[in-house]
Amino acid sequence: MFKKFITVAVLSFSAIASANAAINQTKGDFEDKFRQLDESLPTPNVYRNAAGEPGHKYWQQQVDYKIKAKLDEQKRRIEASQTITYHNNSPDTLKYLWMQLDQNKFRNNSLSAKTTTFGGIGNRGPATASASSGKAAQLSLDALRRQQFTEDNVLGYDIQSVTDKSGNKLKYTIVGTNMRIDLPSYLKPGKKITFNLDYAFNIVEEDAVSARSGYEHFPDDEREGGNDIFLLAQWYPRLHAYTDYEAWTNKEFIGRGEFTLEFGNYDVELTVPADHIVSSTGALQNPKSVLTSTQRKRLEQAEDADRIVFVVTAEEALENEKEGTDKLKTWKFSAKNVRDFAWASSRKFMWDARGHQQGGDDQPLVMAMSFYPKEGGDLWKKYSTEAIIQTLEVYSRFSFDYPYPVAQSVNGPVGGMEYPMITFNGPRTELQKDGSRTYSQAEKRFLIGVVIHEIGHIYFPMVVNSDERQWTWMDEGLNSFLDGVA
Repeated sequence: MFKKFITVAVLSFSAIASANAAINQTKGDFEDKFRQLDESLPTPNVYRNAAGEPGHKYWQQQVDYKIKAKLDEQKRRIEASQTITYHNNSPDTLKYLWMQLDQNKFRNNSLSAKTTTFGGIGNRGPATASASSGKAAQLSLDALRRQQFTEDNVLGYDIQSVTDKSGNKLKYTIVGTNMRIDLPSYLKPGKKITFNLDYAFNIVEEDAVSARSGYEHFPDDEREGGNDIFLLAQWYPRLHAYTDYEAWTNKEFIGRGEFTLEFGNYDVELTVPADHIVSSTGALQNPKSVLTSTQRKRLEQAEDADRIVFVVTAEEALENEKEGTDKLKTWKFSAKNVRDFAWASSRKFMWDARGHQQGGDDQPLVMAMSFYPKEGGDLWKKYSTEAIIQTLEVYSRFSFDYPYPVAQSVNGPVGGMEYPMITFNGPRTELQKDGSRTYSQAEKRFLIGVVIHEIGHIYFPMVVNSDERQWTWMDEGLNSFLDGVA
């Protein structure tokens, strides 16, 4: 699998023109239109050659995670413990490790909360007015709702313990959305270290704070108290990337910028209410424990089906919505060679699937799957999974075979966001006065477009691991070209 940090191996003509325009080659404003590009391109070195490919001393770190997480539905809270193994493949001796604590963005004292200029998604403060205008500053209802939610809830991580594999406490320092762990002894090249974290956090209401993950509440469902869809992303403390071009990529997370991460292997156990259906990064390891025999048969039938097969039907999902349970189930997933992990959980989900036979020796079968509530309706039934398969066919033809066993589209409050093997997509049907649901041509185009775009992002940057905070244009540029083709 092609999995390396990309520097500036691919340059758009507009980016090159801008770089040249900013440099004057002689006195005055004269610009040499025929100047060679050599000075605009990065200097080749032992890590990256002149073609932008790995040099003969290229390296990248590896981080493996074993996570056990529990979703407390009533409290809308995650409680988790994880064991991390960090492999130092660099030529450098490390004295400390830097971790990302993205949930700390939602604290009132975060850098994101303190700025309206760079606050990112959902952070839109009062609109200021000039003194000469005579108009007072305005506060939107959305901003007011966000402020109320952050005042009413304790947000950010509750880090309960950080210990080595023997249970000894490790010294750590939290600065905003970053945590530095001081190592008891230096981590030399070629060595690894294993340590543990226990933590918890309260899940944000996505509609209130406009985040990339969170819960959505449906008060009108027949079940007393309603139901929720939970989308969990950027949810666990994870290592910052350590690279040859920047060392630790520990920029503060303020919401608008994304990230780059290390590849690794994940074994994750997700304990949720027993009537929930879970969609996740990775391959399900214990289907006999969490699926009925009928559901397992349907999933098997979907592997070589010509049309989508419902693993959980619309009727079954509707019945599921009416119930509730105090019992729990643990879903176990394994993901190899991925840079991140996300998941979704709800009793509202219907689940359809169809196998995509892409051939090749590495991953000949990819299961395209969609998870959505009744609000998704015929729009999702007709187009979501088919759009996944269309994306896989086009992107694999123009780039490389999809390397993972599943590709998923999940409906929820997030309008469009990607993670390895799973995407969150927002469009839905509209409820009519007679109780039926329909959708416009615009909503159809929106769904097909966002599914193609977000599944495309699994190729760029989830496989081709560009550093989005350093070179923001890269993954969107490559992906936008191919999603246009698709």
